[in-house]
Amino acid sequence: MLTTQKQAPTATQVYDVVIMGAGFAGNCQARHLLLNIPGIKIALVDPRGPERSEKDLKVGESTVEIAAMFLYKELKLHEYLIDNHAPKYGLTYHWPKDIDQTKMMDDYHHIWVNGSPNLESFHIHRAKFERDLLKMNQQMGATFYQGRVTNIDLSTGDELHTVTVKCDCESIPLQGKHLVDGAGRRFLLGKKTNTLIFDDEKLQGINTGSAWLRVKNIDSKILDPGYQPDVQCANRYYTTHHWMGYGHWVWTIPIAKESKDLSIGIVHHKNAIAPKDINTLEKFKEFLEANHTIVAELIESGEIVDFHYLPRIAHMSKQIISEDNWYVLGDAGHMFDPFYSPNLVIVSLAIESVTEVIRAKLAGEPDAVKKQQM
Repeated sequence: MLTTQKQAPTATQVYDVVIMGAGFAGNCQARHLLLNIPGIKIALVDPRGPERSEKDLKVGESTVEIAAMFLYKELKLHEYLIDNHAPKYGLTYHWPKDIDQTKMMDDYHHIWVNGSPNLESFHIHRAKFERDLLKMNQQMGATFYQGRVTNIDLSTGDELHTVTVKCDCESIPLQGKHLVDGAGRRFLLGKKTNTLIFDDEKLQGINTGSAWLRVKNIDSKILDPGYQPDVQCANRYYTTHHWMGYGHWVWTIPIAKESKDLSIGIVHHKNAIAPKDINTLEKFKEFLEANHTIVAELIESGEIVDFHYLPRIAHMSKQIISEDNWYVLGDAGHMFDPFYSPNLVIVSLAIESVTEVIRAKLAGEPDAVKKQQM
């Protein structure tokens, strides 16, 4: 039975955990809690409905082995990932032999992946993943509230937190022993607690922006001409490509398993490439034509779905786990790379830590507070 609340209940609902945000981080945290703490009562809150659209696709959709192992071992999603998401045959890197000649693969020096990796990883279609995982969580007993968080009353110690959620025209108060912010760059808890860091000097000098688009029905033979058993055992279309250049790198990542859809984007250091030179679709295409013609041809071979520019990538939270039983995950707490591969590793490790703290606290274990402080 799928439980979705859109109208106000007769009394304030009390949960063991209230999770704000039903995206990747929030849904993975909910499933990890449900699998590891029998009988736990969880509320998931998100203004989006259970269905997801192309608007829910992120910058890059790639996992590396640590995050992939978390998904198929810790969250028991191995068969689901194989059936529903594209494989990832490792990482490839390309450096132009001559920066003025980038029309063909032979114009680059390469580090190729020539076979399947020892550990499986995937290119995740985020909209599909979030939709499917939310339904799985509801089937396991989590209650989903489709609404927007309008107020947060944080408590201290083990007192209940209160979150007010506007669902349709009703405001619903939810109380939780533990409160998780997985709502991304809305920074619901970061703004409330003033724990966010955006200064690049405090972020190891990361002063980057990112432009990206999604394109469908591309000509995949531009990346991989077809079966070449004497050269490779894995289709290079399904690797994560990095096209390197001065002050930037460009990615190409498959999104959908069923069709030839790519996420194509750039990370640029703003000291080398000014945002005004790359922050529109036309400027982005002009940059690729001048620096990576082969990637520009990939875009021209298909149909552009959308374009985005993120002027500031990096941020982090001073605190991930609080002794007052609140937690921040994913983009709500940290982002260093729009590619998401390393971010999903951090999310995976954080989820395991948050689950263990909540488990110990709910069980009343004597070392639970010490675990919050570690």
